[in-house]
Amino acid sequence: MHIDDLTACEDVIERAAEVITSGGLVVYPTDTSYGVGCDARDSAAMDRLIAVKRRDPSNGLPLLFSDLSQCQEYHEFDSLELVLARLFWPGALTLVVSPKSDLPYHIKGDRESIATRVPDHVVPRGISQRIGGPIIGTSANKSGGPSPFDMSAALDQLKDEVDLYIDGGPSQSSQNSTIIGVERADDDGFMNIKVYREGALSLDDISKALRIDTEGTRLWSTRLIYADM
Repeated sequence: MHIDDLTACEDVIERAAEVITSGGLVVYPTDTSYGVGCDARDSAAMDRLIAVKRRDPSNGLPLLFSDLSQCQEYHEFDSLELVLARLFWPGALTLVVSPKSDLPYHIKGDRESIATRVPDHVVPRGISQRIGGPIIGTSANKSGGPSPFDMSAALDQLKDEVDLYIDGGPSQSSQNSTIIGVERADDDGFMNIKVYREGALSLDDISKALRIDTEGTRLWSTRLIYADM
């Protein structure tokens, strides 16, 4: 399916929601790379997605939400996480957080955390809203393959293993989302930012925004801790 006008794509979202609720896989545009997803609550669809991507299931899979409220059903945000969500969602920021309760292995893998994002694109947000829950937000590529920033790059890798392709044109970004988490600092009351990947949202932009935000200044230690990858 092709989207000619992103302000009038209700039919596209409705069709994608139908495919996903029936257990299908959909490739869709985002504000970063194209994603391939299914209903995160459907274990059979998740198993199929992992097989299509040739992905190691122990890595878990990221979740895309329609808005912060929907994400709060899965995670209880602390104060600095809420500031980051307010400043950068919808947008190219993925937050690594602790889930509220035990989630299935196909979401968490061997990790104790989950990757969450509210993208700045009407299609994935609309699908999540329509199905009443998160969709998987992994790149529409084979594991180890190039991230697709237009539909043809996704189609070249996934071919007919996907049930629906949504063509939203070339992405306005040439990078994937930036991935960070929040962890307690040694200083009482302050939090560090843990960096897993710098992408479309620069760390400099994150730092600048937090330094001029009243709550960010009060909560952030000003330290960026880089994760061992």
